[in-house]
Amino acid sequence: MGEGRAFNVGQMIVRPLEAAVKLLVDALVLSIDANGDLILCTNTATPYAIANRSTQDKVARTAGIVQFNTGAQTPGGVPVYRSGIVDLPLGSDNIAIKIGDRIICHADDDGTVNGAAAEGSVADILLTVGFAEEVKATDEGGTVLTSLKLPNGGAP
Repeated sequence: MGEGRAFNVGQMIVRPLEAAVKLLVDALVLSIDANGDLILCTNTATPYAIANRSTQDKVARTAGIVQFNTGAQTPGGVPVYRSGIVDLPLGSDNIAIKIGDRIICHADDDGTVNGAAAEGSVADILLTVGFAEEVKATDEGGTVLTSLKLPNGGAP
């Protein structure tokens, strides 16, 4: 750790996942429910952290079976991070994104992201996941490289 720094960029922490939630892809945006469990972020929720990876069952995968564990099947929690630069999955459609644009949770309400207009209010700041570090065309899909700037949000 560098002199005077209180954290490492991208340092992992482990938090419990809500019992019914499955993480189908890596790097989904998560928020916290009223019980303190992680849930998929919606476009009206305060983003809390980024999932390090999906909850795909690695043992089933070796047998050729695609199966995802729920929060109830991951009692130790899931690794997440709150800082760093990461490729976040874009939602089913996305607006044109340029470097420096605000990134928020997508209206698909599945932990994916989209671009957004500049922050106009405190409410907008609380919805911000981070800022784009690359250009994306309208409906390009894939992922967007994002410099995280997650608020210190918590349960609703």
